[in-house]
Amino acid sequence: MKLSGKKAVITGAGGGLGSAMALELAREGADVAVWDIRLAASEETCRAVEGMGRRAMSMAVDVTDEAAVGAAVAQVLEAWGVIDILINNAGICQVASIEETSAADWDRVLGVNLKGTFLCCRAVMGAMKRQRSGRIINLGSVAGKVGGISVGAHYSASKAAVMCFTKSLARELAPYGVNVNAIAPGVIESDMTRGITGGDWTHYLSTIPLGRIGRAEDVGRVAVFLAGGDSDYLTGEIIDVNGGQFMD
Repeated sequence: MKLSGKKAVITGAGGGLGSAMALELAREGADVAVWDIRLAASEETCRAVEGMGRRAMSMAVDVTDEAAVGAAVAQVLEAWGVIDILINNAGICQVASIEETSAADWDRVLGVNLKGTFLCCRAVMGAMKRQRSGRIINLGSVAGKVGGISVGAHYSASKAAVMCFTKSLARELAPYGVNVNAIAPGVIESDMTRGITGGDWTHYLSTIPLGRIGRAEDVGRVAVFLAGGDSDYLTGEIIDVNGGQFMD
């Protein structure tokens, strides 16, 4: 198994991509601390991880709360002694035109998607630097590259910023043996995208060369690659998982 004995923290792991990544990492041998603002959802993912014979920690964490993030990191370190992998998946999306977007909406989306990523990365940096090892994986989006696909500008801006932040952090942590990369999903079937599309993928299918909508497991397998030794010489990269919908 590629991640045997590794300890991972995944934010927003109560469902969707976060849950899929938790299960893929567990399948490869990792123990997983499952963070989600919804405790019941976090516990459900934990049960699935434990069903694979791995250890799991269910934690209700608001990633926009600096004190809560710091306390959660401390709790994981106290229990497991190390954090090998951090996946910043927690995010929210709102569909609205720029004119319809309020200042409060803007702050809320960037607060979760961007500030939350920053707070979680900063909270684990010290431990990873002391270990002189670690993997940080941030979730960007094709929307952050093209200015949005049926989403609000604030979501697109937040994801573009996350991907740029990933490169800055990669440069800062490289001397300590910590690799920092991002995944930029395209249209992936999930509760969030079903809420946007109503489950009608017709328009999107015509734009995807591989001819299908992405599955959460597609992202999960890339997360396993970035979390493991096969990506040792990769840092500051943005991996597109979009079926060819956008190529750069």
